[in-house]
Amino acid sequence: MTRIGLIGGTFDPFHNGHRRLVEAVLTSGQVDRVVLMVAGQQPHKTKVKVSAAGYRFEMALRGVSDLSQVEVSDLEIRRPGRSYTVDTLALLRGQMAPEDQIVLVYGSDVLFDLPTWRLPEIILSSADVLIAHRGGIEQQAAIEQAEQLRRDFSARIDFLTAPMLELSATEVREAAVRGDLDTGKIPERVAALITRHDLYGYDEELARVDPAVWHQLADYECQVRPLLNHKRLLHSLNVMRYAMHLANKHGVSVEKAGIAGLMHDCAKCLEAHTVLHYARLAGDPELLEPALAHGPAGAWLARHQFGIEDPEILRAIHYHTTGNGDMSDLDLLIYVADKVEPARTYHNLEAIREAAETNLVQAMRLCLVEVEAFLERENKPSHPYAQAALEKLGIPTCHPAAPDKPEARLTLEE
Repeated sequence: MTRIGLIGGTFDPFHNGHRRLVEAVLTSGQVDRVVLMVAGQQPHKTKVKVSAAGYRFEMALRGVSDLSQVEVSDLEIRRPGRSYTVDTLALLRGQMAPEDQIVLVYGSDVLFDLPTWRLPEIILSSADVLIAHRGGIEQQAAIEQAEQLRRDFSARIDFLTAPMLELSATEVREAAVRGDLDTGKIPERVAALITRHDLYGYDEELARVDPAVWHQLADYECQVRPLLNHKRLLHSLNVMRYAMHLANKHGVSVEKAGIAGLMHDCAKCLEAHTVLHYARLAGDPELLEPALAHGPAGAWLARHQFGIEDPEILRAIHYHTTGNGDMSDLDLLIYVADKVEPARTYHNLEAIREAAETNLVQAMRLCLVEVEAFLERENKPSHPYAQAALEKLGIPTCHPAAPDKPEARLTLEE
């Protein structure tokens, strides 16, 4: 028999308070291993903006990467819609041996909320409960509430004795926005991820987006997640956030920018023959080259597999690899966001980002110059759609000489 400690949380971000709790549970002698359950869309947090699941899963993964007895689960974030503990327990139970036991690990504040959850009697009959005392909750009040739950639900509740590290995720996020990533509060590998992806860089701005839009994007992320590898998912989330930022700056629909940014590479990781098949179905014979076909293939998938009908979104996905001679503002910002999202490290990157804040056409022009310079060095011709964009923007097709020293440059394949 294995006793599995289940610790659920948004982990936005994963901080050293979470890490301390995991260590305390492992050393308590009450469990054999721990599962960190990255929360899906929580029913009691419908009006709160939470970072994309892919980011939160990666932060949790990095935060416990050295602990062999800990597994990070994406069980909840693989399911669209709201996540309920009773459903998660049933799914988790289906993956376990019949004799294994689940121990739910919560802060003491949850003792007072638990009776209001969906089917608390099933939750408390399915698992033991291990409680960590939290600041703000009187210890005696928590003990009395635990006793009440024992009487009402025959709950099996015990308390951790190890002291916890009290940290506020909100305060950690606010510090991250200021560039203050104190490794006393955040594991070093988590801090590095936040920095590389500028994960909370637009937090205040994007928090004003309608929560319904975030729920819609969370559902799309659930659906596209199985099609993307780890690197491509993080890139797509970066493009989504950066595109939403640019849309807010330039009066473009933030919702459309978010959807197009998230879905732009939805066909990128498929087998080459599958990508070409979908690209042919999209009906654009000009974009059947292996490095470019995922644009029209992605637009076809977005419509036929994910139910996205908006022609502006589909067009932005279709042309994000090459551009074209008649680009809308949404087309421009998806093209630019794809090339210069926060994790990119290309030559001339900051100049493009600076231009994108005020002038999408100028940012597009700078991107195309970089792409054309790459093609010239590789002795490759411009694509006809890119050529049309160049002509529209008045960019000559003769390019500057390649630099003496090799530098990371923008490429069509990215």
